[in-house]
Amino acid sequence: MGHRYGLNAQKCVSGKRCYETEMLAVEALIQHHIVNDYKGITGPINIYQCLDCGMWHFTSKGEKHALFDDEDTLSYIKKERRAYQWEKGIK
Repeated sequence: MGHRYGLNAQKCVSGKRCYETEMLAVEALIQHHIVNDYKGITGPINIYQCLDCGMWHFTSKGEKHALFDDEDTLSYIKKERRAYQWEKGIK
């Protein structure tokens, strides 16, 4: 993935991947849900700004991000997941 979704080349002292902005972290969170096809309440559900590094990270704890309540976003994730799985299956 490299810098594609604002992924910082370095990791935080927490060991988590760093995203430079809140927007990039949200985009990466959506992509993670497309690629990993998390079931139920597994996987990352929100983002937060780290007090140690100042960058943005995923979290699987706490309240889920509002994007998971948006029907358009959920539809987009579902559609892109199907396309990703189909593409992965033909390679």
